[in-house]
Amino acid sequence: MVSPLDPATRPSRLPLFAHVAVVLLLSISFISGLLVWQGQRVQEQTMESPVWLHPSVVLHGSLNPFLCVLFGYLCCQHIRFAWQLRANLLTGFTMEIIFGGLILSGIGLYYAGAAELRNWCVQTHRILGLLLAPGLGIHWVAALRWAKRLPK
Repeated sequence: MVSPLDPATRPSRLPLFAHVAVVLLLSISFISGLLVWQGQRVQEQTMESPVWLHPSVVLHGSLNPFLCVLFGYLCCQHIRFAWQLRANLLTGFTMEIIFGGLILSGIGLYYAGAAELRNWCVQTHRILGLLLAPGLGIHWVAALRWAKRLPK
């Protein structure tokens, strides 16, 4: 039998490399996603592709394997310990839905054949992408509050 985790040791706290990976990968993904979205809008209005649209799509799509690895790491380490501690369950579960939903809708963008399904994936991906930054911020603030309540 495994002994229960001591919340005071904050075993769910991300190490520095993981913090850097989360911030760096999600920031680049968010910015490149906004560029793709804007480029698609420009393309629809002018019927011409902006020169920066294709590199933005390539960058955004190329981040997918790294974001999947990051999500797997978070599930196996950060999320597993946080569930055991019952810490930030609401914001953590919300982040899991957003992050996992972005991965699944991104897969749909590449492989959905039907136009209706692809349009649904595009809209879902955009909404979840916009929710990611505030969701992460709220989760971080909730984690700081949780940590302050721990006995010293």
